[in-house]
Amino acid sequence: MNKTIYIRVTVIASAVIVLLCSNFAFALTDARDVKDIGIDEKLGAIIPPDIELVNESGDTLKVIELLSEDVPTVLNLVYYSCPRVCNFASDGLLQVIGEVGYLKLGDDYRVLTVSFDPEETPEIAESKALRYREAVKNAEPDPSDWQFLTGDSENIKRLTDSVGFRYIKDGDEFAHGSALIFLTPEGKVTRYLHGIQHEPADFRLSLLEASRGEIGSSKIMNAVLLFCYGFDPIGKRYALKALNIVKASGVVTLLLLCGVLAYFWRRER
Repeated sequence: MNKTIYIRVTVIASAVIVLLCSNFAFALTDARDVKDIGIDEKLGAIIPPDIELVNESGDTLKVIELLSEDVPTVLNLVYYSCPRVCNFASDGLLQVIGEVGYLKLGDDYRVLTVSFDPEETPEIAESKALRYREAVKNAEPDPSDWQFLTGDSENIKRLTDSVGFRYIKDGDEFAHGSALIFLTPEGKVTRYLHGIQHEPADFRLSLLEASRGEIGSSKIMNAVLLFCYGFDPIGKRYALKALNIVKASGVVTLLLLCGVLAYFWRRER
């Protein structure tokens, strides 16, 4: 009896593993193609401003027209017909937008969601735009605040190459990675947040870094956060800067000591 149960459990476990592998293989049928997929971080690179993309209304715009002159932009590369990862990534972006607190979509940053499938149309982008804009918590973003874009193969390749986004087509789907890419108002790449879900603190600090602390209601608080936190390239998230914390603690201690000495000096006089 125990042997029968063991065999059944083994069969079920094997079936589950096969199903999981098939669901999350990202349409990749040849393992040798893995080397062609990934995200090569190009920090400091500037997206060519003359790249042309098409918004959901069918208007062709250059990248320089899509970026704000005053606030940073979050670039989200997906394809709209993706049955798995892209939906999870866009949902994760939607969630973190509602969790970043005092930084508001439109006022403090913009989002560009761009399809890297040249066969997708503005009509498909429009359906995605309506769904996600309506779902933003406590806000009614303007179409210019979160834009959904498509493009032809030449312009898409120029865009993805400029930010190091590598993907391949396999059958009717694409094999690709996922990351949010943060841009300055000039289109310079400042940070990548990999994955499909993101910590609000990492998202907020990435925006502050891309704007040099010039967004939000408190620039003093921004300066404190950027002084105390730095991006950990190994852990791929922001962490406290130990040396800066020690320096700040030393300064505070010195000021307190000076205050105590001044108090006793005045009292003695």
